Amino acid sequence: MFIARRSYCANQLRSFSAQAKRATATDFNDEAIETKWQSAKPYQSVPGPSALGLFRSHLPGGQFHGMPFIKIHENMIKNYGQIYKMAGSFGKRDVVFVTDPKDFETVFRTEGQFPMRRGFDTITYYRKQHRKEKYPISAGLLNEEGQAWWDLRHKVNGVMMKPQVTKGYTAAVDEVTLDFVKRLHNLRDSNLDTPPNLIFNLNLFALESISYITMNIRLGLIEEKKDANVEKFMQNFKILFGLLYELDFKPSIWKIYKTAKFHQFMQVMDELHEGIEIFIAKGLEDLNQKIAKGEKSEGEKGVLEKLYAIDKDVAILMALDSLLAGVDTTATASFMILYTLAKNPEKQDILREELLKILPEKDSPLTEENMKNMPYLRACIKEAMRLMPNISGMMRTTGKDIVLRGYQIPKETDIFMLNELILKDEHYFPQAKSSSLSDG
Repeated sequence: MFIARRSYCANQLRSFSAQAKRATATDFNDEAIETKWQSAKPYQSVPGPSALGLFRSHLPGGQFHGMPFIKIHENMIKNYGQIYKMAGSFGKRDVVFVTDPKDFETVFRTEGQFPMRRGFDTITYYRKQHRKEKYPISAGLLNEEGQAWWDLRHKVNGVMMKPQVTKGYTAAVDEVTLDFVKRLHNLRDSNLDTPPNLIFNLNLFALESISYITMNIRLGLIEEKKDANVEKFMQNFKILFGLLYELDFKPSIWKIYKTAKFHQFMQVMDELHEGIEIFIAKGLEDLNQKIAKGEKSEGEKGVLEKLYAIDKDVAILMALDSLLAGVDTTATASFMILYTLAKNPEKQDILREELLKILPEKDSPLTEENMKNMPYLRACIKEAMRLMPNISGMMRTTGKDIVLRGYQIPKETDIFMLNELILKDEHYFPQAKSSSLSDG
């Protein structure tokens, strides 16, 4: 249930910041780190299961077989504490897991000019080896590191990363949203319940929205007719994320021997890219016709059009990555927000009152201006994402030798920061597993 609290956001920030002494830059310079390093325990003594023990625990009958990722790490914390190491095996590197925000700060403050964020090894293999001809200039922001990552990020920053730019797409998303609401209205059953395949419909909404933003075209996916190709496309997204977990997060021998799941992953990636390339081809055709006719886009230009004027190859790459990375994550986040509201109807009523003041009619447009006055909506979104975040943590590779919780952590060690567990920790959020919002 929701806990009434007037100053929810402010209280949570105070609760969080009160847990730790404010660090200064001198706490992370080479001299300070060297002093800590001399008295720290060696890296080899970081607690954790052996590589063989970890492998066996994921086999049928093992402790972690079939267990969700976050439950595995709740068990790890009980057994080993707030820092532990999962030993690398079968060509994979060690990963050190931490759960203290102060350790997160140490990692971020010492990562250097170009953060090293090891992406999914399977996707990196696909883009840099298996289908490298499709990525002549870059493997994408998720897969590049160091200077190569920065060079690509620098090219797309002005088009994709500025809040003011993203606000310009409000009208496009609102247009798709109105169509989506009409679709759900028509799909309700005799009890006026939404369809059981809501998550599939949310994926259609996400794909249509992202396509409109990136390429300034409507794909027509929200129409009520069924499309077997689209259903296959969505099913592949589900398979993709399941295989990513199997191959990249659980012990797997695919780097030594190409397993059946590895080959399935390569096939799914091929099929997803083929589907996305069809959408991009449609966007490019529309864009080239406009250029040939000297026409200007109505409203905000799509990402593809903006980047096309800078670098054609980068434009296609970012359109592809926006669709590949954005569809499932957007749909899942939307589902979690709707689910949290549905579980708390009294808070849903408060939110409805706020929205009716801004959008009094069912077809009232959402604009950049009226979006500024939605504090309760913002709080509902943030609280839903705290309770059911899209990702469990963040990965970084250390930029220098550092010390975490009294252990030496050498340069170029992979660190996984388990932020999901912090978001549900009573130490930082009182009654953390209950939703917590004020009454307006």
